[in-house]
Amino acid sequence: MLIIRAVALSLTLMLSGCQYFDVQSSQLSSIKNAFFPSPKQLPDSRWSVLFGGYSAVVQPVSVEKSTLFVNGVDTVSFNGWVVTKVSGLDGFTPAWEIKDSGNERAFVVNGRVVAKHQCAPWLKYDAEAGVRFEQDCVGKQAYTNTILVDSLGQITDIQQVVDSSFMVLRLSLIHI
Repeated sequence: MLIIRAVALSLTLMLSGCQYFDVQSSQLSSIKNAFFPSPKQLPDSRWSVLFGGYSAVVQPVSVEKSTLFVNGVDTVSFNGWVVTKVSGLDGFTPAWEIKDSGNERAFVVNGRVVAKHQCAPWLKYDAEAGVRFEQDCVGKQAYTNTILVDSLGQITDIQQVVDSSFMVLRLSLIHI
């Protein structure tokens, strides 16, 4: 009788352990997703990225509070207003980061600020097919960053200076 109870107790503990492991795994997955959300591919769309003489096709992927435009080599991170990081594109190795603080925009490479620009707030203008947002900035020269939003509220074109060369990076939705 003692052996039967011991076997029953062992089976109960093993089975409850399996059940606990399953619950624990779900909890672990939830916690992991809260801190490290898995990238979510946005609706099937392709974008072109142009910078200087370089061009490539990229796919938007939602990660945390940003959209990454990626392919196997290039990555452009966009927070909804500003391109915040660029790598690849035949020249951004190591990656460039763009950090805003008030009206100051800093361009950072390997933790070192390589340029600072002053940027005004974004202004909204009605456009033919939606809305155009513009931001005037000044470094050694003046330039304007733009974001076009169509009548459905989707961003369709982003043009921003992302380094100290004042060349414009352009992300454009490819209409299929």
